Amino acid sequence: MGNFIRFLFSRSFVINLLIAIVFLVALVFFALQYLEDYTLHGKTIEVPNYTGVVWSDTLGQSNPDFELLISDSIYQKGAEKNLILEQDPMPATTVKRGRKIYLTVSSTKPPTISMPNLVDLSLRQATSLMEIYGLQIGELTYKPDLCTNCILEQTINGEPAEAGKRVLKGAKIDLVVGQGLSKEEVPVPYLIELTAMQANELLKSRSLNVGSLNFDPPAENAEDSSMAKVYKQYPTYTEEPSIFMGSAVDLYLTTDTNRIEHSVNPSEVQ
Repeated sequence: MGNFIRFLFSRSFVINLLIAIVFLVALVFFALQYLEDYTLHGKTIEVPNYTGVVWSDTLGQSNPDFELLISDSIYQKGAEKNLILEQDPMPATTVKRGRKIYLTVSSTKPPTISMPNLVDLSLRQATSLMEIYGLQIGELTYKPDLCTNCILEQTINGEPAEAGKRVLKGAKIDLVVGQGLSKEEVPVPYLIELTAMQANELLKSRSLNVGSLNFDPPAENAEDSSMAKVYKQYPTYTEEPSIFMGSAVDLYLTTDTNRIEHSVNPSEVQ
């Protein structure tokens, strides 16, 4: 026992113990330093905004701090191919270097869907079902039939659109609608100050079609077309039934707000 105690206080033991402590402290220090460098502790950067930028391989290599990955593509009408629509993480988020940024880009081809069966539904029911499927109402044609306002036929580009047929999402479906056994007339809705899209939706809900679209001044691009509003319509607005179901209403549109504000009363339009 005495020899063991003397060994604990010997010079060689103390030196070896100090060496072991120094080695252990150094090992812990370097381990912590490595972990800090590996995890980039306390070193974050802000995520750039990539939305609205067109994807390219050059873009993917432009920022070494991030790894850009395309995770999904969706169809957006009018969007340029490979336009970045969404990103995750969001812009201005603070993340560590080397973080993966997942991008959603635009596709030029819309997805296809299975054509629903609209025959024998009422026009209102068919309209609701088409909205669910992402389809648009095209031309409405009325013909005499016992079932008033029932869908008799569904076509696309002049060809039958049978239930189950694959069609592009957003496609326009032309409908043949039962008119009853008499020529029924409907009022002309008031369309002044509506966009072409809004006027089309209102006309369809009243069993009417859009006729010619006349832009004054002529629309130079899609944005001008979507922003233009109706300043004149023909036939004009009527409260009483005046035109047959399925008739067309011509629209005159402009982006000149003064012209819209000073448009004549629709009852006076000739």
